[in-house]
Amino acid sequence: MRAIVFMYAIVYYMALFSTFGQTKAIVSSSFSLGGIFLSVILLWRTSIRIKTNERIFWKWMTIGAICYLIAETVYSIYEWSFQTELPFPNWSDVFYIAHSFMCIAALLYIIMQQRKQIAMWQVLFDALIVTCVTMAYSWIYIVQPIIELEENVLYVAVLVAYPLLDLVMLFLLLFLFFATNVRRIWLWNIAGVGLFVFTDTIYFIQMMQWNDVYSLWLDPLWVISLLTISLSSYHAKDGDLSFQKEEQPYNIKVLFPYISFLPLLWMPFIYLGDRMVMSCFAFTVACILIRQFMTLKENRQLVQQLQTLNSDLEQKVMKRTQELARMNEQLTYAANHDFLTGLFNRRAFVTALEQTIMQANKEKYSVAVVFIDVDRFKQINDYFGHEMGDALIVQIGQWLKEQVRPTDIVARQGGDEFTIIVTPIHHLHELQTIVEKIMTITEQPMTVKHLDVRITLSMGIAVYPFDGETGDTLMKHADIAMYRAKEQGKNQYQFFNGEMDRIVLQKTIIETALHEAIEQKQFVLFYQPQFDVQTGELIGMEALIRWIHPKLGTISPAVFIPIAEETGQIIPIGEWVIEEACQQMKRWNERIGRPIRISVNISPKQFLKESFVDHIHSVLKKKQLSPHQLDLEITEGVAVFNEQYTIRKLQQLKKLGVHISIDDFGTGYSSLSYLRKFPIDRLKIAKPFIDGITEEKEDVAVVKAIIVLAKNLKLRVIAEGVETLQQLDILRLLQCDEIQGYVLGKPLPADVFEKTYITSRLQNE
Repeated sequence: MRAIVFMYAIVYYMALFSTFGQTKAIVSSSFSLGGIFLSVILLWRTSIRIKTNERIFWKWMTIGAICYLIAETVYSIYEWSFQTELPFPNWSDVFYIAHSFMCIAALLYIIMQQRKQIAMWQVLFDALIVTCVTMAYSWIYIVQPIIELEENVLYVAVLVAYPLLDLVMLFLLLFLFFATNVRRIWLWNIAGVGLFVFTDTIYFIQMMQWNDVYSLWLDPLWVISLLTISLSSYHAKDGDLSFQKEEQPYNIKVLFPYISFLPLLWMPFIYLGDRMVMSCFAFTVACILIRQFMTLKENRQLVQQLQTLNSDLEQKVMKRTQELARMNEQLTYAANHDFLTGLFNRRAFVTALEQTIMQANKEKYSVAVVFIDVDRFKQINDYFGHEMGDALIVQIGQWLKEQVRPTDIVARQGGDEFTIIVTPIHHLHELQTIVEKIMTITEQPMTVKHLDVRITLSMGIAVYPFDGETGDTLMKHADIAMYRAKEQGKNQYQFFNGEMDRIVLQKTIIETALHEAIEQKQFVLFYQPQFDVQTGELIGMEALIRWIHPKLGTISPAVFIPIAEETGQIIPIGEWVIEEACQQMKRWNERIGRPIRISVNISPKQFLKESFVDHIHSVLKKKQLSPHQLDLEITEGVAVFNEQYTIRKLQQLKKLGVHISIDDFGTGYSSLSYLRKFPIDRLKIAKPFIDGITEEKEDVAVVKAIIVLAKNLKLRVIAEGVETLQQLDILRLLQCDEIQGYVLGKPLPADVFEKTYITSRLQNE
């Protein structure tokens, strides 16, 4: 669009200087009307496109352009019709002046809309300084000659209105120039209106100096000024007319008012008697002095405000720094202390332990790490509530701090576990004294929330450098010793020794290897025969699991079964044993055509599983095995968990038709009421009683009592672990029903058991 306007101006001038006479007038009017009409279209489209309050500015400018178009049209029609200029003043002057008023209204509207964004007094004085200089020259070259004309009042009034309105527009333009950061949209507007004022001024100077003769080259400038204003609207968007404060004013803006004053300095010497020129000079000087005074005052206020802001900022920074320091202290404390007891937490304990070890290594003394666990704390929490438990933990932590020396460090690891760094230790009896002192907590109850609570502690102790030379090692070994104390019955302390580490390592290896044992089919079943004591007939066998590890070799059930119980892996192992035993029993049934019984040990965890009965039922159905051929051996301990639940589950098993035996009878939670309540078929006398019947009369009496009791309850009795003929004779004499043991048969793999007992013996019967 800028290129179009530029080309239009060039063509206009070319046409103007290449034509003559009446043709030149027609060409000039045509180009003038065409340019003004294009300006009206562009401004009108912008006034519709803009949606904010800025559209009012563009509407005023559009109306002004329309007024100018009407004026130019009236002037051109008259000139074409009568081939002479209109008499002055005429109707076109009304619309020319209306155009100026519309531009002034548009500029005033923007100034009023953005007045809160303007430094009013500074901008006002800058605009007044330049306007006064311009007014002085306008007075000499335009206004004064007009007033001196010997014409009627209307003629002079209309003629004076043009320069006066131009001065007003100039003042408003200067005001905007000094008030804004001269964005592109404003630069085009200022350039357009400024060109219009410039053209009017030149026109009137020529009219006054050369007696109504002016140059035709001025005609395109009026059109170009309107096109320049409309060009600013072509790319206008919402917000383009908003004033934006610049960080630093342009040098030209700062110096322009003072530079514009320079041309006024010589005028008082030439026009000393002209009161208007002297008034403009005096007013301009006053504006400059007042502006300087106001600027100095504003600068002083700004400096004071800056000092005040700096002072406030320093106070805020100082206050914030103090708050941050206080927060950092709180965060550091929270990061290193237990929120409940106020003792060191695990993180701080580990750091303190490493520092203590370094100091002990340098000064050659010993350090001990003590791990403490409150026995049966879960029961206290469950029975009395967590609030009571927390209060008890706080008291125990405080009590531990009171029992140790000032150099020792007490920490809470979490839950009901505490740790102590005993340092320094020059003689082991110092450590022994402290540990014994801690153990005195059991001598009297602790009062917590008006309740007396007795507690016991299990403690493990590791000593640097004998039990480890790093903090991690000492903590691990003290923890191992503490768990050893719990295994030994709680309420005691244990010093770490190498055997503990070996046991834990073995346990860890076994636990890890158990995960792969079932998948890789490392388990196998051995079968030990069971015989009728009186007839010697094979009546069944017990399935016994064996673990043959590819690297560790054969691992005893006494080693891995307790670990499997603890980790819960006993459940999948037990399920595999049942399925494998039933599968093997099915093969032997098909071979000999005669059903015999197979016994399988059931762990308490496996028995207490909700789906246990369903699993037994599905295995029997899948393997097509008769339920009475399966004998499940359970221990008396299952009744401890929930007697009613145990009875209900045993009754469900009996409905299936399976046999139930009480294993290791007499060694567990023996109760005669269980024998009456439990729907069982057989009692299995524990091996320790069988081992003693040849030497201890008491063991004979116990075995005899069990057999008599069982027969009275119409239960069968089987003795396990029978290893000598003498034991066999005594059991036969006591009328025991069945036996199982090395004296008649060891546990054998399935193929060997089949050759030894199934193929040879049963087929011979």
